[in-house]
This record gives sequence, C-alpha cells and structure tokens, in this order.
Amino acid sequence: MVGVLMLPETIHRRLDSIPNLSRQGKRINGLFRLLDGPELWQKAYEEIAQNQGALTPGSTSNTLDGFSLERVENIIRAIKEGRYQFAPVRRIHIPKPNGKTRPLGIPTADDKLVQAAVKLLLELVYEPVFSDHSHGFRRQRSCHTALDQIRRLWNGTKWIIEVDVVSFFDNINHSVLLRLLSKRIDDKRLLVLIENMLKAGVMEDWEFKASFSGTPQGGVASPILANIYLHELDQFMAEMKADFDQGKERRRTPEYRHLKGVIGRKRAVLATLKAEGADVTSTEVARLLAELEDLEKRLLLTPSADPMDPGYRRLSYCRYADDVRHFTGRWIPFTERRGLEETTLGPTAYPAVKAKGDRSMPSKRERPEDADGRVPQGPRDKVRTALFEPQSPGMQAYIPRHSV
Repeated sequence: MVGVLMLPETIHRRLDSIPNLSRQGKRINGLFRLLDGPELWQKAYEEIAQNQGALTPGSTSNTLDGFSLERVENIIRAIKEGRYQFAPVRRIHIPKPNGKTRPLGIPTADDKLVQAAVKLLLELVYEPVFSDHSHGFRRQRSCHTALDQIRRLWNGTKWIIEVDVVSFFDNINHSVLLRLLSKRIDDKRLLVLIENMLKAGVMEDWEFKASFSGTPQGGVASPILANIYLHELDQFMAEMKADFDQGKERRRTPEYRHLKGVIGRKRAVLATLKAEGADVTSTEVARLLAELEDLEKRLLLTPSADPMDPGYRRLSYCRYADDVRHFTGRWIPFTERRGLEETTLGPTAYPAVKAKGDRSMPSKRERPEDADGRVPQGPRDKVRTALFEPQSPGMQAYIPRHSV
C-alpha cells in the first residue's frame, strides 16, 4: 500500500521547516513522504541534466535521453512501493596527474535522479549544521572559498599540518555512515533507500562486484554522504580548538614597548613646549619632530607582538572534502607537541624549515636530510608539517630555526 499522497502546499511547508528543525538539533522524520512531490524531482532533474555526463550510460543503456514526466512518476511509484532496485555502478578508471588512476563510478540515469532527490533532502537537513570550515562539494563553496578563508584567518602561522585520507571514498564504512545518518534522520524508509543505494554493487569490465564499503566517486549523492561522514571530524576539531586556544592576544615585544614609551614621552614634551608658546619653527621643536618621525619609522619595522608568547596560541582548521589543513599560531614546546601528536589523527613529522618565506600554503615537503631524529610515519599516514617564516627581517629573530 502506497499511502495517502501529501498536498503540494504541505510538502512546501515541510521542506521549508527542515533547516530550522535541524538547527535546533531535532531528528527529522517524514522525509521519505516528501519524495511524493513532483517539484522535488523536477529540481533534481535540473541539477543532473546540465552536467556533461548526463547522457553517459551506466551499467545499462538507461540515460536521460527522452526523459518524460511518465518516467518520473514510474520511479516515484516504484520507490513508494518498495520495488525500486538500484543498478550496479559502472566503474571506469581515469588518470591522475601523478600517473596513477582514480576509480569513477557512473550510475544509470534513473539512479542519478533518485540520488539527486535524496541529496536535496539531505542538504536541507545537514547544510544548516555543517561546519563553516568545510568547503568541499557544497553550494556557494569551493577551493576558492577555502583558500580565501586561509588567506584571511591564517596569520602568524607556525605549524601547518596536512592530512590526506587515503582512498577515502572507497573506504567509507556503510554501517558507520548509516548510524551517523540516523542521529539526525528519524525515517527508517529513507535510510533503507540510502542503504540500498550504497550496496548496489559495481560493474567493472562486465564483472559484478558487491560493494561492502565506500561511496562511488561520480555518484550524485556521494559528495554529501562523504561530508556527513567527515562532519564528525569537523566537530572533533572544533572541540580540540576550544581546548587548545589560549589567551586573548599576544603580548607586546620589549622592543615595541620601549619604542612606544619613548614616542609617548617625546610627544608629551612636544605638547608641553607648544602649550608654553614655543615657536613651531624653533630648533627644539624641529629636533623633536625629526626624532619622532625617525622613531615612527622604526616602530613600523619592529614586530609588535611576540610570536613565541607562551600565554597565547591558536589552532585553525580547514577541510576540502578529504583534504585537511590545520595550523597552530604559536611555537609549541616539545613536551606540549608530544601531547598534541597523540590527539591528532596520526603522527606528525618534525617541521621542515621553509627555504623561502612566502605566504602561500606550503606544498608537501620532504624532511631535510640533515635534520636530527627519525620522523614517525605510519604506512597510511600522509601528514606533513611545515614552518612558516615571516616576511619581515625583524620577525625572523623570533622564529626558531630548527626543531627541538
């Protein structure tokens, strides 16, 4: 039995209410019934039809060519009656810049449409709660927004830690993903539909392979499912930042405080002379003005804040899909660094001294051959750290040149 169809107005109101309910931390139910709405499917079709691979066949000859409203109604009916079967994903391998290949899964056109409709529902639930530091595969976000956030916020960087999850999409645990989905979605029928989507299998060289883990790269719903999976990491890093951050601002350097004091005293003398009626062209006033001009220039070249202030530190975090960067805004003593390594996702390498100081995000750098000690490196660990050297020559005096 399919059940009573929802009125279009009811569907619209329900869809509009989901983001607010999600922000309140409530589990969302009744999502499966929203698949009754033709407008949802129309929007799903618009999203996939404009892609270059819209007419690329999956494991069958089923494509978007000749799509019709009747075809959509048949899909909706099959889903509501529990008869819809996802076809295996056709897997191909595309070359990567490093000479390796990346597996790409291509669903059939009907499966793409169903995934797109599910994706729209999941976006209503999760976009309001996703981290502001997550930039991959989200609307109005891209690599450019990630880089812009780094440019604006990652000032005074001392340590950069890069994390790349190896074969992330291929190793997503289905049980864990479904458990995470159930934390915010109280709709068993939708979860069963997503589970069937995940377990549809793969067709490679006309050989069927069951899928026990992973979401195929190329699937319409795979990106948001991956973001839901890594949302736990975003929350973990937010908690880690709250525990790690310390102090309101860096203390002033002794040189900066001294110059500020000298400037303040000379300005007070100058103000007294003017109050007593001294001529602005007098030798004493001219000397004070010249000294103040020289001191102001020296002040501009003097670091105002102590980057090694033990009472101040900051940790920032940025993620694009399974690519992660986080940094600390303070040199971490060795004893503290050891404790920090134990709380991160993997062992961190000792810092490689950056040869040329620039403000770009550091590339992956190998450890210098003359560095002391062995870099702890797990077989699947791709963590790299790099030390930013500041641009100002005056600042370089505060940056340690070697790891301890």
